[in-house]
Amino acid sequence: MAQREGEATARPRARVSILVVRSGGFAGISQQWRVEAHDDAEEWLELVRACPWGAVGQDAASRDRFVWRIEAHLPRTVKKASVPDAHLVGPWRELVDRVQEAGADG
Repeated sequence: MAQREGEATARPRARVSILVVRSGGFAGISQQWRVEAHDDAEEWLELVRACPWGAVGQDAASRDRFVWRIEAHLPRTVKKASVPDAHLVGPWRELVDRVQEAGADG
């Protein structure tokens, strides 16, 4: 269908879904949070892009600590990481904190 003069083209909204699962610890209880972003997807994309997905540290010495599983379902890809609690700093911490604040507790 042809576009009429003066009509704005509507870009499809990017959809971003982020899942955070905290597992382990002394009791071994898991907890999860999820956020589905539509209108504010660009803001979430910036947080996701800031995380060092290819350089997650390992922490074999802390087996009774939490491990954070983070999944970011983006428009063209899915990113996944398991981040030991001792390495949940900087962009990782900011992303997890924001998902916990905005997401549904599951």
